[in-house]
Amino acid sequence: MEGPATSSGALPPDTNDTDDLTMEPSDDLGLGPEVPGGTEHPLEHDYDVSNDAQLLRQAWINESLTPEVLMYREDLVDRIRSLIARQEKIVEDYEQDHNQALTRAIRFAEVSRIKFCLRSYLRKRLSKIEAYAIHIYMNEELSSKLSPQELEFAKDYIDAVNRLFKDSILSRLPKDYNDLLHQSMESEAPDMIPEPSLDRHVFVRVLDDLGDIPIDDQNTTFRLQEGDIFAIRYRLIRDFVDSGRVELV
Repeated sequence: MEGPATSSGALPPDTNDTDDLTMEPSDDLGLGPEVPGGTEHPLEHDYDVSNDAQLLRQAWINESLTPEVLMYREDLVDRIRSLIARQEKIVEDYEQDHNQALTRAIRFAEVSRIKFCLRSYLRKRLSKIEAYAIHIYMNEELSSKLSPQELEFAKDYIDAVNRLFKDSILSRLPKDYNDLLHQSMESEAPDMIPEPSLDRHVFVRVLDDLGDIPIDDQNTTFRLQEGDIFAIRYRLIRDFVDSGRVELV
C-alpha cells in the first residue's frame, strides 16, 4: 500500500520541472508606501500590495510544481498588472528628483521582481499549454481553466502543429495512418494525445484540516491536518490545490 510520506520541512523543488524557481523571489516581495528616505506619492493608497505579491508568488510555485494546468488567477493577475502600472508611474515621476533617488531605486528593484514573478507564472502556464494543448482543448474542465487569450493560443498552437505535421509527414503516410490523433483509423478513441501524469508525487503544505482522504482503491484513508507537509500523489489532492486548502512547496 502506498501512502503519503511525511516531512518536517519543504525539500528543494525538482529543477527539471521548475527551472524558473532558481530565481525565486524573496518572502518579503511587495511594495508599500513606506520606503526609506521617501515620501508618499499621490498614487499611493492604503492597499496592502504585499499580500497580492505573496499570492502571485504562491500561484507561480503551484503552477510550476503541478503536472496539469491550474485555474487562471484572473483577478490576481489584473490587480498585479494595475500595481505594476502604478509603481512604474511613481518610479518615472521620481526620475528627475535626486532627493528620491533611494526611493526610486528600491521601488524599481521591487517592481522588477514582481514583473519577473508574473512573467514566470504566465510562461509556466504557456509551457503546459504547449505540452498538452490538444488534451486541454478537448477537455471542457481543463479548457475552462484558461484565460480567453490562453484558449486562443491553444487553438492557434494546435492548428499550427496540425499544419506542420500534415505538410511534412502525415500527407506522405497511408490514409489509415495520416491522422494526428489516432495511431490508425482502427482506433475509435484518440490514442496519440499526450496527457500529464496525475500520479506524480508532489510536496504539499496543508493549510486547512482536510480530515481523512482516500489514498488507494481499498478505501484506505490518511488524515491531513493543518500545518502538515507531505509527499503525496498529486491526483489525491488536486481538488484542494485550486480551492487553496493546500499549497505546493
